[in-house]
Amino acid sequence: MSPKKLQIITWIVIIGCFLIGGLLGIYLIGKETGRFNYDLLLPICLGTFGGFLIFIVFSKFKQKRNGNVPDIDERSVSLIQKYFLIALYVILLASGAALLIAYSLGIEYIETGLLIFCLFGLYTILGLGTLVVKRL
Repeated sequence: MSPKKLQIITWIVIIGCFLIGGLLGIYLIGKETGRFNYDLLLPICLGTFGGFLIFIVFSKFKQKRNGNVPDIDERSVSLIQKYFLIALYVILLASGAALLIAYSLGIEYIETGLLIFCLFGLYTILGLGTLVVKRL
C-alpha cells in the first residue's frame, strides 16, 4: 500500500473516531437527561472537519517553510522508546504498590471517578514527559 493511500485511510479513521465519539457523547447525555439533543450534531461535525482543515493548512505552511526536514530523528525515537519503557515499569510498580497499600489499609472499593482522575493524571504525566524527551 502506498504511503499516500495509507495516510488517507488514517485520516478517515481518525475523523470517523471523532464523529463516533461525538455521537457517543450525545447518546450518553441523552441517556442521562432523557432528551437526545441532535442539535449538537452540527457543531460536532463542523468542529471535526474544521479542526482537520486547520491542521492541514498549518501542516502545508510548515512544510513549505521547513522543506523536508523531519520532526524527529533516530536518536529521538530511541530516547522516547527508552522513556516509555522506563515509564511502563515505574507506573506498574507504583500502581501495584498503591493497590497493596490501599488493601492493607482496608479499602475494598475504589470510586470510579477517582480511577478516571488517576488515569488522567498518568496520561498527563506521560504526555508531558514525552514532550520533554522529544526536546532532548
